[in-house]
Amino acid sequence: MNNNKKIALITGAASGIGAEIAKVLARKYHVVITGKSLSSLKNTENFILENEGSCTLVELNMNDFTGIDKLGLEIFRRWKTLDILIANAAILGTLSPLHHQSTEEFIDVLNVNLISNHRLIRSMDPLLKNSSKPIASFLSSSVAIEARPFWGAYAVSKASLQHMVKIWSMENKNNNLSISIINPGKTNTKMRKKAMPGENEQDLQNPKEVANKIEKIITSNKIYKGDVIDLI
Repeated sequence: MNNNKKIALITGAASGIGAEIAKVLARKYHVVITGKSLSSLKNTENFILENEGSCTLVELNMNDFTGIDKLGLEIFRRWKTLDILIANAAILGTLSPLHHQSTEEFIDVLNVNLISNHRLIRSMDPLLKNSSKPIASFLSSSVAIEARPFWGAYAVSKASLQHMVKIWSMENKNNNLSISIINPGKTNTKMRKKAMPGENEQDLQNPKEVANKIEKIITSNKIYKGDVIDLI
């Protein structure tokens, strides 16, 4: 990789919005991309390399909290800094009445969608503050604001995520760390298909379109402090 390149970390970059964000950012940044398995990241890696970008693959399940801590340490060892954090990885869980959702699944969704992001904040905060223009962005959902029946753990996790990120933003109000929360809106992803089977795909944004919008937002000169940005 070009040692002059800045460093961007994108979680959940094997497919969907996360993969497309990685592809877009790889034009200018060295991207560190995470996924549940190295093989799941290969398509993203191949695209980046074919387009003269550079990337580092990290096999990481987001409920592996020790792994998240180790990732922060490894980024420090290699580059000393992190310029962009895109926290995209999430799971849906079962859409059902709350009393039907098992406690084990409820906790698993909270671990991946919420607690892992707390671990990311713990691990990446000092690295971001080593950057001259640090950026952190967390992908969320409209169900974080509008209570909807049957969305259970997913909605709870996203509402909690947004509140946590806003608290972190307030704690950084006097520096140049830009922290935003992005609601992509209706996008044609695997998770969306699982949540809304049979939906007309023509009514949805494609992940590449969303990634381009996100890239423009996070790389602008505006410094966000916990702003929730709706893309639709």
